[in-house]
Amino acid sequence: MLEVTKLSKSFHETPVFKDISFTVSEGELVSLVGPSGCGKTTLLRCLAGLAEASSGDMLLEQQSIKNIKANKRPIVLMFQQALLFPHLTVKQNVTYGLTYGAQKVSKQKRNALADELLQKVELIDLKDRYPNELSGGQQQRVALARALALKPKLLLLDEPFSSLDPSLRTQLRIWLRQFLKAEGVTAIFVTHDKEEAVMMGDKLLVMKDGELKQQGVPEDVYREPNNEHVAGMISDGIYRNETFISAARLSLQKGNIADNTKATTATVLEHYEAAIDYQILAYGYTFYRVTLPSLNQSTVIRAPKHTRFDEGEHVTVFVHESEEQL
Repeated sequence: MLEVTKLSKSFHETPVFKDISFTVSEGELVSLVGPSGCGKTTLLRCLAGLAEASSGDMLLEQQSIKNIKANKRPIVLMFQQALLFPHLTVKQNVTYGLTYGAQKVSKQKRNALADELLQKVELIDLKDRYPNELSGGQQQRVALARALALKPKLLLLDEPFSSLDPSLRTQLRIWLRQFLKAEGVTAIFVTHDKEEAVMMGDKLLVMKDGELKQQGVPEDVYREPNNEHVAGMISDGIYRNETFISAARLSLQKGNIADNTKATTATVLEHYEAAIDYQILAYGYTFYRVTLPSLNQSTVIRAPKHTRFDEGEHVTVFVHESEEQL
């Protein structure tokens, strides 16, 4: 479906991203994750035709789209904000792209399509309301229906949930993935949230400093990050000596290394001094975010039963031979 080859973009000789290559299959959902400023949004804008790539190529169904204007590309970009027309109803917003221009269709056809899409996004009963009468999540679903009304071959979503509260964000991303898969939509979903990226994507692309650091099935990237950057963004564990150690092989003990005799046991391979950052309660267990100064890394480790740590407390992190030994 989509093949991106050595794509680069610079602004006034300052690189934004360089040599980006990846493919997207038809019906595949791809998560593009990375910290703010790494080039994710600019990459989407280049794919959509809203920015011009400096070098490289983009093939959609084996045809280059690099020199095709944005309004001629079968690609739709959804932004962080819904950007609905405030003076138009929900239904009028959905049909707007079919009312004017090259994709104009008859009123009967666009009304029928709008009703069909609003039914699918569960907003048919709100079709006569105006955007200011909708919640943030409802506005984003209207924006999605408007995008799909144009029947794009590729849908680009630039952090569409970033302005929503956490509980609504979780509900909507579950709904969106199920909806896009059911409709067979091919999409690239941009986020800086690890959990969101892993949940949304069939494939994961990890960016850092304008470079694509790793790509693959989310579970594979999570379990086998190939560098420290990916380990820090996606995985739970530590990366040292070109090797990733899962948090499932790490344990916490109170006190500094000198205070712990456990470091001499056969199952312990290494040990590091660390400090407690904060507590996390999840899935019936207690975890702690810890920082290991000697590695300049942080990770989340499950706490021993009936043991509580305070923020800033000095602890020892042990590396075990296997998960079974914990």
